[in-house]
Amino acid sequence: MRPGEQNNCRRGAFTLVELLVVIAIIAILAAILMPVISAAQKRAAQTTCINNQKQLALGVQIYLNDNSSVFPGIASRTYGFQTADWIYWRTNMAVYPSFQESPVVAAVPGLQPASVRCPLDGNFMDRLNINYGDDYGPYLYSYSMTGFGMEYDATADMGLTTVIVTSGSQSTAYPFKDASVKNPAGKIMLAEEPGSLNPDDGASDTQFVINDGRWDPVPGSDPLTTRHGGKADVAFVDGHVEPENQAFGQNPNNTVPNQ
Repeated sequence: MRPGEQNNCRRGAFTLVELLVVIAIIAILAAILMPVISAAQKRAAQTTCINNQKQLALGVQIYLNDNSSVFPGIASRTYGFQTADWIYWRTNMAVYPSFQESPVVAAVPGLQPASVRCPLDGNFMDRLNINYGDDYGPYLYSYSMTGFGMEYDATADMGLTTVIVTSGSQSTAYPFKDASVKNPAGKIMLAEEPGSLNPDDGASDTQFVINDGRWDPVPGSDPLTTRHGGKADVAFVDGHVEPENQAFGQNPNNTVPNQ
């Protein structure tokens, strides 16, 4: 600039109107991006959930290979703790073994409690508020294994898990073998159940909040969750994992192992 010339190019400060316009644009962009970000987070969580179940399904397969093709135990409240239970979930550590000692968990090195929880299943309050009437504590995981137990046929285990019935000092085992499963690619082995009474989780009352390691697929018993866009992630006996709705989980063609 030559001496004596004035600087007419000096920029002035933002006016209030300009500032408000910028804020409005940022707000609009945030409103557009938030649903996109939320959807991406849910997709990422579901991917983790699916991978969790694939790892557990691998653990079951390793267990079968090491135990004469007999499925692990049902891990339910009804039949009490059994060393054959597929997962050691009871929180009373003074009495029951730790999660890391679970037969299926131990079969796959590196599995942690987070491996048995969907990332979207983080609300334990409804489970903690239930009076279970025993010393087992709540079930703090998301997945359970198909187990019809002996309630529907007192003479035979319908599967998928092995059942051990204890009466006094006597225990009777009802093993279930993988050879008894018809159409392994179409039979649910691991289910994702509702973990809370959140409407997006699929439980209509506390009766349907997950409470042990057994998934009883008989209609009117344990529903699948709906946390993944109205569906649950389920692992089939052949090891693959797919999202399915509650109606799918209530169809005996998809749940009764030997049918």
